[in-house]
Amino acid sequence: MPNSNAHAPRLRACWVLTAALLACSPSELAAQRRRGAKSENWPFGLSPAQASDPMVQKRDLFNLGMIGAKAWDATRKEPAALRSSGRRQFRNDSKSDGDAGPTKLVVRALLGGAPAQRAGLQLGDEIVGIGQQKFDKGCFQPFADALTKAEAETGVVVLDVVRAGKQIAVAVKLKKGGKDFSEPTKGKARDKILAAALQWLAEHQEGDGGYPATLGGMNGRVVNACLAGLAWLAGGSTARAGKYRTNIHKAEEFVVRGLWAKDTSTPSGAGANWDQSTWRLAYASLFLGELLQTGKNPKLRATLQKIADELAARQEVSGGYGHGPGGKNALGYIELNILGALVMSGLGQAKQAGCKIADPAIQKLDAYLQASAGEDGGVGYADGPGQKGMGNIGRTAAAWLGAVGLGRRADPWTKKMEGYVRAHVADVMHGHASLMQHITLAGVAAKALGSDAEAAFWKVMQRDMTLARAPDGSLQSRPWHESLLMESNTDVSMGEVWTTASWAIVLGAEAVKAKKGGLPGWCGKNSSQ
Repeated sequence: MPNSNAHAPRLRACWVLTAALLACSPSELAAQRRRGAKSENWPFGLSPAQASDPMVQKRDLFNLGMIGAKAWDATRKEPAALRSSGRRQFRNDSKSDGDAGPTKLVVRALLGGAPAQRAGLQLGDEIVGIGQQKFDKGCFQPFADALTKAEAETGVVVLDVVRAGKQIAVAVKLKKGGKDFSEPTKGKARDKILAAALQWLAEHQEGDGGYPATLGGMNGRVVNACLAGLAWLAGGSTARAGKYRTNIHKAEEFVVRGLWAKDTSTPSGAGANWDQSTWRLAYASLFLGELLQTGKNPKLRATLQKIADELAARQEVSGGYGHGPGGKNALGYIELNILGALVMSGLGQAKQAGCKIADPAIQKLDAYLQASAGEDGGVGYADGPGQKGMGNIGRTAAAWLGAVGLGRRADPWTKKMEGYVRAHVADVMHGHASLMQHITLAGVAAKALGSDAEAAFWKVMQRDMTLARAPDGSLQSRPWHESLLMESNTDVSMGEVWTTASWAIVLGAEAVKAKKGGLPGWCGKNSSQ
């Protein structure tokens, strides 16, 4: 087959350096917006008119780090803008082509007042390289390396851009953070990135303590509030002290009010079971349990006990857990072990907070998770035909963290799960549904395991964290092989709070005393072994 580029016209490189002002802090960026700097299709590739149309779906775009731009793979057909209904089948073979990223990007969103927009980058520009280095082997690592070097040393990244058939260079200036930013997951750089994320979460919290509804109605609102609360706790605040004490208290009140609220946003009828409320209970047990690590609160502990009792009551006869009570869901199945594993983590938190946990429920859940696993200790999707033996890091990390929190660290099965987590701590691409969820669970488990596991995790995930960052302090979603195959991304649907809070949890999840921040409860540091 002849090379498809063999007869392409040779582009004359016109290296036109576009001047740009220094990048701004999140507060300075907000000031610029007040002066009229408007975002262009930020954050999900939609204009204001499109964003108001419920039939137009958010776009699954690659975030380009602190320059404040998002792009699509210019070599791939873009999904239809309108939502499609009905069931779609696909085969997930867990292949990610090395996850090196596209070889050419087309700009689809610009954050108002951010470095990329100020440098003159435009919607529709094609980015083919960076610093005269083409993306022949993928853009992820070259882009992340250039961003890291710019923040630590040079203060500028030069994008190789094709616009209207001509190749130009767009110089994007970034605010230099000094040599600390050569290792952004450590020390002062990590603290600054975490601080910006926590501030973003505080600024976007609504008056009732929650966040706007995205995926799952009230379930999603409770889950996002729990994640934000965990992030602020990890950053060192509590409900009584610290910069975000008021935010934590408001989140706590919102979560408690929302625990048993009826969700009218989910569909019903046709005999389908759309109840997905076990998700909110599982995440609430994680947040409220961690909150109780920071100080006694009999009323809150009573609420957590009620959650633990309800979770035990919702257990299926098999020992596993479904999205909610009521039998088979709309897709015809019940159990899924990502939720069972999160329940295990939540019950571990509850036990450490002094709640009484029904031992038979734990034994049945533990047995169900083990029955689904392969010889390597990786927890499978469920215990049904074709679901066993295919472990992944998210399910296994959550189950292992829960077992440790419940005082089962010495159990042979727990040790087997620990071995799997150590071996696969950065293997997040073999997850399912939500890449961000698997990154979060793996990151917390890495902290719980210690410095070697943490180093192994960040050796792979520093690149993704660097690319996820945005100049306003948020951390954004990204396409991955499953979302590209399905033309749907759960992380996009859950929104910016989901991804920002999750990355903040990973950055702050030190397994230390609660008064210094971290997440010692979830990491099992206060459990009796």
